[in-house]
Amino acid sequence: RRQNATMSSRTAALLLSIGAAGAFEPLHAPSQAWAPLVGLLNDWQFTRDFAVTVGNASGVVFNFQKGSMTLDTRVKTASTSKWPMAMALASAVADGTIKSLDTKANEVIPWWTKNVSDSRSMVTLRHLLSFTSGFGSGSPGGSEKPATTCERDQHGDYETCSFLVYNTTQVTGTPGTVYSYNGVHLRLAMMMVMKASGLTLHQVLDKYLVKGLRMASTTCDGFNTSGVVSNPDLSACLTVTGKDYANFLSGIFDYSLVPNEIVEASEVDYTPFLDGYSLYGHYGFGHFLECFDNPAGMTEACKAAKVHADPGGFGYYPLIDRKYNYWMQIVAFEFGDRYGYSGIPEYLRLLVKPYVDAVMRGEDLQSGDRNRFNALSIADFNYIAKCGTDPQSCV
Repeated sequence: RRQNATMSSRTAALLLSIGAAGAFEPLHAPSQAWAPLVGLLNDWQFTRDFAVTVGNASGVVFNFQKGSMTLDTRVKTASTSKWPMAMALASAVADGTIKSLDTKANEVIPWWTKNVSDSRSMVTLRHLLSFTSGFGSGSPGGSEKPATTCERDQHGDYETCSFLVYNTTQVTGTPGTVYSYNGVHLRLAMMMVMKASGLTLHQVLDKYLVKGLRMASTTCDGFNTSGVVSNPDLSACLTVTGKDYANFLSGIFDYSLVPNEIVEASEVDYTPFLDGYSLYGHYGFGHFLECFDNPAGMTEACKAAKVHADPGGFGYYPLIDRKYNYWMQIVAFEFGDRYGYSGIPEYLRLLVKPYVDAVMRGEDLQSGDRNRFNALSIADFNYIAKCGTDPQSCV
């Protein structure tokens, strides 16, 4: 009983410490309903510094911070960059800069082929944002070899490198019928927006991402430590704060940052042709229609769950749940000598979400069948224990 009282007090302090800017509004009556989850997170020993934030139509309803992690801590996100980047570029359709999601790349980029015998002539903005353009290879959890060395040069010229990537990257299949998880698609989508708008790369980012998605403290600097880069990998470049990413999630969740029709188009399953295991699920615009680590592939249960997510290589895990109507993020940054721990926050997401679902359904976390919270298998715990005791084995 004393432990529950302590958890409740900490919950109140954390919830009331949230700023009022963007998605964050102060909560005047923190709910005791979250106390069991706070206890669980306090006891979690495998991730040293992390935060968990949950919000719905009323604003932020839960925020937990542990160790040195706060919602103002700047963290690199790796692949978690893909979702906001895709939505920022899609916003060029919302304001009429690009006519539609089905505008072809060759309609706005002068050097893009119009030769109908070349499958690249069929590529649209929609194909690029959904990673179904046919450019390159790669799968979630794997690695992709850059087509040209210029992709590694963060200080190169963006258009020059993009032209080389366009000309040297292997293209397979017909656009819309193939899927590859790599950075080429967003690179070329950015070229479409730059050419259509007449803006530079960083002007596009400032207009559509920093300002458009309320990510005021976010930069696209990749692993550079000396400031602005001219040729970033847009699929992995973002350094964010938890507050910025929550602003993005909240604005996509309630359609306040991007119009309904664009958000709805972004959440379509563009890879129904995938068969079997795909680690995180099928793909929309820069994010997964989640079906986490399921050998059966995209199951009917996963489709019914309506969870959209964009996990990153350093442990960041944001999601929007359209079934229970909320958004959530696990904010983590396991990097450098902590990189071996970076796979663990994915399991923290699996552990936390059933509790959040129950609160959103109006259930009492301290009563009823506790088996509904048993989201981790013995294999999951074995992986966590292995990485926790020998992180180098998980690099």
